[in-house]
Amino acid sequence: LGIAVFLLVFTLFVNKKVKYIKFLSSEVKVIKDEDFGKTIEVRGQDELAELCSSINNMSLELREKIDNEKKIEQNKNELITNVSHDLRTPLTSILGYVDLLKQNGFEDKEKFVEYISIIDERSKSLNTLINELFEYTKLNSHDIKLNYSTVEIGSLVEQLSGEYSLIFKKEGLELISEIPEEDIFVDIDIQMIVRALENLLINAKKYSVRNSQVLVKLLQESNDIVISVENKVENISQDDLDNLFERFYKVDKARKTGDSTGLGLSIVKRVVELHKGLVKAELINGVIKFKIILLVQN
Repeated sequence: LGIAVFLLVFTLFVNKKVKYIKFLSSEVKVIKDEDFGKTIEVRGQDELAELCSSINNMSLELREKIDNEKKIEQNKNELITNVSHDLRTPLTSILGYVDLLKQNGFEDKEKFVEYISIIDERSKSLNTLINELFEYTKLNSHDIKLNYSTVEIGSLVEQLSGEYSLIFKKEGLELISEIPEEDIFVDIDIQMIVRALENLLINAKKYSVRNSQVLVKLLQESNDIVISVENKVENISQDDLDNLFERFYKVDKARKTGDSTGLGLSIVKRVVELHKGLVKAELINGVIKFKIILLVQN
């Protein structure tokens, strides 16, 4: 009788496990054929339950990888589409004026000088677009490494503001910097942070209301330093503000110039992210303020 009871219990136990194994096999086939990311019901706490949990983890990880690959592919296609559009504008202009030069030769000196000047301007614009694209692609590569060094950030910001002051003056803008007297040291990749600040200054130069001021400010808040660039703007809405750091986003005013891929602020965001920092924009009473927040050296 004892043997019979044992065999009965054992058979029921084995049948239960066999049914669960068949269930797992069936569900794994569904995951393979239909959709990674699906999970299987975990029953019990034995080895089969652990196996089921492992399958679930694998399914979720594969779904995430597939989604990432799709996103990468989508981003690549978007990159090609947007860059093709932006590069075509100055290139078409260059080819057009070269064709005019071929037709008219050098007979009209004034026209010749005018066409050469336009070709030169469009060529520089094209070079800017290509460099911007190259820089953005480089910053988003998986193997990028930062070259950290300890820097007195106040001197860096002050020097950069001084270099751009004359450029702003030619555009009818006054660049003012407010830098604290005490030294503030941070560990940064100097080249990258300089590029991010330059992009903010270029953005301010492009969008500022003429005959107004652009304020560059550095201050320390607890364990963070904040570098801000603020300027008076027109025709920028809250919707624009929410999308400024998105790749290829350009407000209508910028699109007319044809000298930007819309990657400038995206580059700023990426640089700050690589430094484990934060960048954000605020719009108050027609004044836009960009803030870069970095961790102070301990």
